[in-house]
Amino acid sequence: MTELEKYEFKQEYDKFQMLVNTKQEVTKDEYEFIINYDETEKDNFFYIGDYSDFDYLNLNVYSEHDHEKRQYEMEIGE
Repeated sequence: MTELEKYEFKQEYDKFQMLVNTKQEVTKDEYEFIINYDETEKDNFFYIGDYSDFDYLNLNVYSEHDHEKRQYEMEIGE
């Protein structure tokens, strides 16, 4: 494996980790990247494209508590 291949592999790995571990909502392109990288992640995403600007909800990151907290803050005007 050349240095360039190692670098590209690391870049791809870092992108995968960032998407899976930090992004709550991902686009279709990001979702396809994740599934191509690791097909087992398919169960951790839920399609929401008909109801949102994004296509998939990342269930690894999504928290019902956080959602309810944001909803409450919007209701009281914070």
